[in-house]
Amino acid sequence: MASVMVCEAKGRKKRRVVIACRVMEPELNQVLAEGREEVEILYLDQSLHRTPTKLLDQLQEKIDQVARTSSRIVLGYGLCSNGVVGVTARQQGLLIPRCHDCIALFLGSPSRYQEVFREKPGPYYLTPGWVLGNQDPLGLIEEQVPRFGRETARWVIEEELKHYTHIALIDTGVEEMAPLRARAMENATVLKKQYEEIPSNLEYFRELLRGPYTEEKFLRLHPGEKFTQKMFF
Repeated sequence: MASVMVCEAKGRKKRRVVIACRVMEPELNQVLAEGREEVEILYLDQSLHRTPTKLLDQLQEKIDQVARTSSRIVLGYGLCSNGVVGVTARQQGLLIPRCHDCIALFLGSPSRYQEVFREKPGPYYLTPGWVLGNQDPLGLIEEQVPRFGRETARWVIEEELKHYTHIALIDTGVEEMAPLRARAMENATVLKKQYEEIPSNLEYFRELLRGPYTEEKFLRLHPGEKFTQKMFF
């Protein structure tokens, strides 16, 4: 279920709205704490990335819900396994980060994402939100144990991750790293992967809330326009 955080709401004044995955909550909360932002954030459950059709339905529902009272709507999602393909902008248009998935947001920019990938392809990324929400591989194993049993649940996750070479924990500077590091390293040990830690920053998250919404980092849909995969490329 989505939850809403409202900052500096002023009566019926139109406001900016960001619709984001809950995995970004630690980072977006930190950005909000830096200043007085007139923005409303609607968080959607982070497990929706596994069901792109449901993600699209809930995104559109939230866009339609706030369209009449918003001055600007921004998505806190990348292409996300085509989960945003088909979403339709309303009267104020729609801004979408120009990235394949949310990892570029956590790394600071699409260009930084490409740079990290070129340096060492094959990472399975973990962020503070993924670990805290038990959406890391070990958490997913535990989630499936009641249904499949531990041995099968572990086999399924190992199969899904067999082409990844290492577990990469992104340090965005918003959480105490020691417990996150311990959990990420446990994931690497259990899954027989290398471990890596990547320092990052909150710049892309700041732009998500405040702008500027440059063409390099954001796609802009006009009112009534429907998002297609072709636009992204």
